[in-house]
Amino acid sequence: MVAAMSEQVHDIGNLQAMDETAWGELQEDYYRRVYFYVKRYVGDHQTAEDLTQDVFLGALRGIAGFDPIYTLDQFLFGIAKNRVIDHYRKHKLTLMPSKPDGTDKSQVWLENLAPDKAPLPKERVVKAEDEARQRQVLGQILREHVGELWSAGEFQKLMVLEYLFVIGGRNKDAAAKFGIADEKAVAGIKFRAVERLRGMARQHDPNHSLFLGLWQPGAR
Repeated sequence: MVAAMSEQVHDIGNLQAMDETAWGELQEDYYRRVYFYVKRYVGDHQTAEDLTQDVFLGALRGIAGFDPIYTLDQFLFGIAKNRVIDHYRKHKLTLMPSKPDGTDKSQVWLENLAPDKAPLPKERVVKAEDEARQRQVLGQILREHVGELWSAGEFQKLMVLEYLFVIGGRNKDAAAKFGIADEKAVAGIKFRAVERLRGMARQHDPNHSLFLGLWQPGAR
């Protein structure tokens, strides 16, 4: 369904006419799908980005000879497949050892590297990758904030935040448990921690693409 919708949106004639808007829309629609496809095989972020750019350059060069018996998905992911194969051959990378009989299993794997199997729909691929990045960033900023409080000797705040966020305790109970004046003081500790974490999350999301809620109108 997603692939079919993409085919309807992108007019091959406009792409062949080198219409700048058409190419911009194509890259916006396909870039992340192609990037995640390539990254599955090369692993490294920078290499995947470089190869993805090469895919779109290859599409630009080859669009004049686009064969309408293929879909745009097949065209782009076919180029992506070839770029990955070229990368492994250029750097003489081996994915799996050869068999004793000399059969190169790596070569077999590469030749069967298939966009022939339809890539996951864009929404599923992007969602999975974003969730993984979100978990990674959240873990990082939590470690940083705990480190800040630890270095400052704010051990009571650490215990209060653990009680509130990890155990799920109430402000009133935290005040009684840790000898704090009242639940308003506990609420203040919680509020300042949330604001600090929100600010750190923004610093890790300079492109406004990872934590969308932080950038919506009205977000603090």
